Amino acid sequence: MLKSGCRIGDLAHESAQRLRRAMGINLVIAWRIMLMTLLGRETPELAAEVLFSDVELRTLRAYAKKKISPTFTAG
Repeated sequence: MLKSGCRIGDLAHESAQRLRRAMGINLVIAWRIMLMTLLGRETPELAAEVLFSDVELRTLRAYAKKKISPTFTAG
């Protein structure tokens, strides 16, 4: 998860302090992704509110809406 999902190898040329900070954040992200993957397989009907806070859900919804919006108009 850290190697492919978080692309931790891309940080190889950073300073040791920046690398430690990035690893700390990426470890939490990787753990949450793994947890969501396992729970999604076991209980696919699980509500998103179980895993995400209200702020996280609003952010994800806004991001998804932005990504889904058409970038051009059909004419």
